[in-house]
Amino acid sequence: MIPPKSHPKWAALAKGEVKVQFRVFAGNMMLNQCQRKLAENGSAETLRACIDEVHAFFTKYERIYAAELETLF
Repeated sequence: MIPPKSHPKWAALAKGEVKVQFRVFAGNMMLNQCQRKLAENGSAETLRACIDEVHAFFTKYERIYAAELETLF
């Protein structure tokens, strides 16, 4: 089960504060993209957009990342 967007780990993932190497590389690429966006513009609005993007990605591909997300959350 995917936690709600309000869970603090989503922000930590988007910012790169939690270091994770997912088995399926697409998750790593998406997180790196969000981290670059936040490095360029660290506003609250950009952070919310990145959290939305990260949450939507892992919700869409929950079955692929289920085991890794379970250990993370």
